[in-house]
Amino acid sequence: MFGWLRERRRRSIRTRPFPSAWLDILRRTVKQTAWLSDDEAERLRAWVAIFLTEKRFEGCRGFEITDEVRVTIAGQAALVMLGFEGEHLDRLQSVLVYPGDYLAPKSAPLAGGGELEWQEERLGETWGGGSMVLAWPRVVEGGRLRDGPRSVVIHECAHAVDMLDGEVDGIPLLASPREAREWAQAIDECQSHFEEALDEGRSVPFDDYALESPSEFFAVATECFFQDPHRLARFDATLYDLLRQAWKQDPKRRVPVHRR
Repeated sequence: MFGWLRERRRRSIRTRPFPSAWLDILRRTVKQTAWLSDDEAERLRAWVAIFLTEKRFEGCRGFEITDEVRVTIAGQAALVMLGFEGEHLDRLQSVLVYPGDYLAPKSAPLAGGGELEWQEERLGETWGGGSMVLAWPRVVEGGRLRDGPRSVVIHECAHAVDMLDGEVDGIPLLASPREAREWAQAIDECQSHFEEALDEGRSVPFDDYALESPSEFFAVATECFFQDPHRLARFDATLYDLLRQAWKQDPKRRVPVHRR
């Protein structure tokens, strides 16, 4: 019953005119929208409208939530979700936005017993309970392609999709368990290739933070897949194809080789 009502509400949202002010924000703050096909642009606008209707935005440390903040975040998230018809990240309930990088508590067990605790600087994170946290300056840099292959919104959306099956393991939703196993084995080999390139001092397309865990490798590689697809494909065509399979789209076809 609730699912039917939700889908009826979403159909209604899709039929409404997209506000011209929101369109102007997308053009200014999410550079990749300029390279979408007409069909992709229409689907992106519909996804943004639903996301802004259903998600709660909260400013942290006095940060003011405006339409520019909301639309900029939703527009980048929509790019990631273009390949998933009908998926609107229902588990995600709220988006918390900080005016800059922020500190979060972290701890690790000590060999002799006890626990070491400290404050870690962060750009963003996604909580299994239904919240995404973002640092606004990083959101702006990612949307305007000013930070190389990095995008905190894309990174956190990758984690949100990773969580859809109940596990944070760096494996996206795939058609069958067998396909998931084969995909996981293949991307593990790509991670080994990336680590070897780092050890040999070769140029790599994204940060070594990707080696923190399989889930971080998936998220960091996904950032590069959308932000700098040509460089990723040159470095590792297999990894690019695996991410194309995972995200059901091919950004290399739309993103210019020379983005400037």
